[in-house]
Amino acid sequence: MLKKILLIIGILLVGLFAYIGVVWVKDVWPVNDTSLKDEQIGKLAIGMDESQIKHYYPGFEIVSEDDVTLYYFDDETGFIVRADAKTNKIVCMELREKIDGQKFTTGKGIGLGSSLADIKREYGTDYRKKNTEMYGDVIEFQDSKTNQKIGFGINATNDSVTVVVLYNYDVYKFPY
Repeated sequence: MLKKILLIIGILLVGLFAYIGVVWVKDVWPVNDTSLKDEQIGKLAIGMDESQIKHYYPGFEIVSEDDVTLYYFDDETGFIVRADAKTNKIVCMELREKIDGQKFTTGKGIGLGSSLADIKREYGTDYRKKNTEMYGDVIEFQDSKTNQKIGFGINATNDSVTVVVLYNYDVYKFPY
């Protein structure tokens, strides 16, 4: 009788570990590359010198932190650009809200409010799907040639874009 109980517990534990492994792997499993070579948000691209930020968007506020310099419009909730403090190069851009008087979209025309179908049409279907603490459901494309990832937060009720994040994953670890 004890052997049967131990066998059942063993089988249940193996099943639990298999489930946990599958859940973990789906967030880190490699996906086929999607070219992000000329990707941008608005007029800015990863790797640009931070002087370009001031040139294209002189209305940005600037905040210096230890290893990055933050640039943003009126507050830190709309469009945030991070530049590496050592190299002065853009390492991350995060579009969270529409900004009056600005049309921020990716190089392929995807912006806040675009549909999941629009994303698939422009970027394809080689993406990683994540459930994040900060933005909920996110789909993420990567390009290992440019070391860039682009993530789109997706509203589960209407499949529309709620956030766009573009970053160099080799230099900056985005905290979804």
